[in-house]
Amino acid sequence: MAKPPDQHLSFEQYGQAAEALHVLSGILLFEFAHRDEAAAPRDQIARNFIARSDMMVRGILRLWEISDQADCWILHRALLDRLFHLYDLNQKDQFDVFNDWSFKMLYEAAGRLRSDPSQKGQIDGLVEELTQERKSRYHRLVKIPPDWRRPKAEGAAKGMGITFLYRYGYDYASRYVHPMANDGQDDFYTITGLEPRPDIPAADIVVISNSILIASMILQEALNASSLLWMAVVYNAIDGVRNFLLSAAPEHHLPLAKVCKLFEEHVPIAKRRDPDPLAEQT
Repeated sequence: MAKPPDQHLSFEQYGQAAEALHVLSGILLFEFAHRDEAAAPRDQIARNFIARSDMMVRGILRLWEISDQADCWILHRALLDRLFHLYDLNQKDQFDVFNDWSFKMLYEAAGRLRSDPSQKGQIDGLVEELTQERKSRYHRLVKIPPDWRRPKAEGAAKGMGITFLYRYGYDYASRYVHPMANDGQDDFYTITGLEPRPDIPAADIVVISNSILIASMILQEALNASSLLWMAVVYNAIDGVRNFLLSAAPEHHLPLAKVCKLFEEHVPIAKRRDPDPLAEQT
């Protein structure tokens, strides 16, 4: 998706693409919320990944406005991490075990805080209460621990056929996550206003373009992973956002306009997947 500097869109145009994705994400989240299926771990995780990625893109735009390119890249890497996790969960059908693993890890982290004498009286409201239901669930998971491991980013990228995003997104952005000798140099000049300030490569705006692209991929992966079947126009709207990143032509958002009209008219844009007869026989 990376393009020569003279082919990049303006910041304002990328903002329009991000806003289109934000509108679409909101509609899809309401569709999840209107259905009982959203109570299943698979759908909870799918919808939450959509929500998180949308907020992260909006955060990247805000950070760009204050000349904080380094943290744009950090969030960009975090977006890719979520895409790789979601892909791996869907490929291995491990949403339930991931849900149990996450609960167990968070429960134990909260337990370490509660048992720390120095934290007595300091963590009220910061960790969830120890209800009997949570205790029982934890004890069950201790007896039969969830067998789940985080995916390797490079392996997931290879499986998705997007190794270029791993090399020039995830791997490249690691230089901002883990401190380097020149860490904070751009921030020094931004805060002090001293001159001469080193030039920021014009191509750095690719972090915005590719972040919107990755968020759209998370959205599509989440819909595919959910227990719902989505109307074709929803996927067309996702493609419209991606095509807008290439040309900024307004007509690419026509499918989104159709989705918005369906939403306004309270027309469902998804339905429950029909059960697999072969799966029921096993």
